[in-house]
Amino acid sequence: MNQFTRTVARNSAFELAGQLTIKALSFGFSILIVRNLGPESFGQYAAVLAFGMIFAVLSDLGLGTYAVREIARLRDAPDGIARIGALWGDVVRLRIVLAFGTALLITAVAIATNRPTELVIAIALSTLGLFGYAVGASSTVLSGFERFDLTARGSVANQLVFVVGGALALYLGFGYYGLIVASLLGVGTMALLYVRGAQSLGVSFGRGNPRRWLALLRASVPFGVIGLALGLSYKFDSFLLNLTRGDLETGYYNAAYNLVFSAVMFSNVLNTALYPSLSRAAMNGSPQLPRIYERALRYLLLVSLPIAVGMSALAPQIVPWLFKNAYAPTIPALQIVIWVVPLMYASEFLGYVVIINGKEHAAMRSVLTSTTINVASNLIFIPMFGFLAAAVMTVVTEMVLVGQYVWLLRGPLRQMHWQPVIRTVLAVLAMGAVILVLREMSVFIVAPLGALVYGGLLFALGVVGGDEWRFIATLRRGAESPVSE
Repeated sequence: MNQFTRTVARNSAFELAGQLTIKALSFGFSILIVRNLGPESFGQYAAVLAFGMIFAVLSDLGLGTYAVREIARLRDAPDGIARIGALWGDVVRLRIVLAFGTALLITAVAIATNRPTELVIAIALSTLGLFGYAVGASSTVLSGFERFDLTARGSVANQLVFVVGGALALYLGFGYYGLIVASLLGVGTMALLYVRGAQSLGVSFGRGNPRRWLALLRASVPFGVIGLALGLSYKFDSFLLNLTRGDLETGYYNAAYNLVFSAVMFSNVLNTALYPSLSRAAMNGSPQLPRIYERALRYLLLVSLPIAVGMSALAPQIVPWLFKNAYAPTIPALQIVIWVVPLMYASEFLGYVVIINGKEHAAMRSVLTSTTINVASNLIFIPMFGFLAAAVMTVVTEMVLVGQYVWLLRGPLRQMHWQPVIRTVLAVLAMGAVILVLREMSVFIVAPLGALVYGGLLFALGVVGGDEWRFIATLRRGAESPVSE
C-alpha cells in the first residue's frame, strides 16, 4: 500500500505541477480570448472546437486508453520492451491513417451543414492538429511507464506555445484563425517531446505491422465508443446551438462551459495518475483496492462540491468580472452547468474503476445510454429554449452516467465508509449559507470567508485530520524520491 501510494503520489506531484502550470496559463488565456473576441466571434471559435471534438475521437478509436493499459501490464514481462515498441509503432501509424479519414469527414460535415465559408476553412485548418495528436500518441508509452513528469513536460510546452503564439495572434488582429495556427504549433511541439521522451526510456519505435491493426482496433473498440460518446455528450450541445441558435448563444454557453472544464483539473490529475497504477494493482489482485477507491472518491467530492456551491452562488459577480458585461446572459447558464463539476469528478473516477476491472463493455453501454439521452433531449429542447436547455441537459446527462456506474459498482461501494462524505456535505451546506448571506459583498471577501468556514468545519467534523497530514507527507516523500518498481 505504501509503495502504491508513493508511486501515485509521485505521478500526481509531477502531473499536478504540470497541470497547475497548464491550467494557470489556459485559464488566464481563455479569459483573454473570451474578452477579446466578444460573444459572437467566440461563438464561432467554440463551434470550430465543437466540430473537432465531436469527431476527433474517430482518429483514436480508443487506441490511446487501450495502449496505456497494455503497456502498464507489459512492463514487467520478459519481452515487454520489444512488445511495447511494436505496439507503439502500430498505434502511431494506425492513428495517422485514422487522422486522414477523420479530417476529411469533419470538413465534409461542415460543408454539408452549410457552415459559412470562413468557418469551413477554419474547421479544415484545425483538422491538421489530428496528425500532431497521432504522433503524440507516443505519450501512451510514457503513461504506461507512469512517467508523468515527461507527459507533463510535453503538455506544458504545448500550452506555452499556444498561449504565446495565440496572444501574438490576437494582438496582431488575426482573430480565431491565429488561435488555430498557434494551437497547431503547440500540438507539434508536444508530439516531438513525447517521441523523445519515449525513446529516453529505452523503447524503440516499432516498424509496425498492418496485419495486426484489425485485432488492435477490435480490442480498442469499447474505449473508442466510450470516447466518441463522451465527445458527443460534451460538445454536441455546442454543435447544435451553433446550427439552430447562432454564434451568440454558442458564445454565451461556452463561456460558462469553459469554466467547468477549468474546474475539473484536480479530477483529471488524480485519475490520470491512478489509472496505470490501478490497472497493475487490479491485475495482481491487490486487497487494498477498496481502500484506495474510498480515499480517492472522498477527496474528489471534498474538492468538487464547494466549487459547485461557490460558483453557483457568486456567478452574478464572477461573470461580469471575468468576461465583461457583454456576457451577462451567461450568468444563469453558469449557475446551472457548474453543478456538473462534482458529477464529472465522480463519473471519471468510477468509469476508470469499471474499466480496470475488465468491464469496459459495461462502461461502454453506460456511456452510450447517457449520450443517447443527451443527444435526443438536446435535439428536442435546444431549438426551443437555447443555451439554458443545453446547460440543464449537461447536468442531467452526467447524473444518468454516474447512476449507472454506481449500479455497476454497487458491491464495492457498499463496503465504503460514507460518514466522511455526509460530513463533507454538511460543511458545504454551511459554507453555502454563509456565501448566500454575504453575497452582496465583494467576491474577494465572500470567497475567502466561505473557504475558511468550509475548511474549519472539515477539521471540526473530522473529515480531514491526522490521516490526511500523513497522506500529504507520503505524497511529498513520493514526489521527492524515485520509486523502485
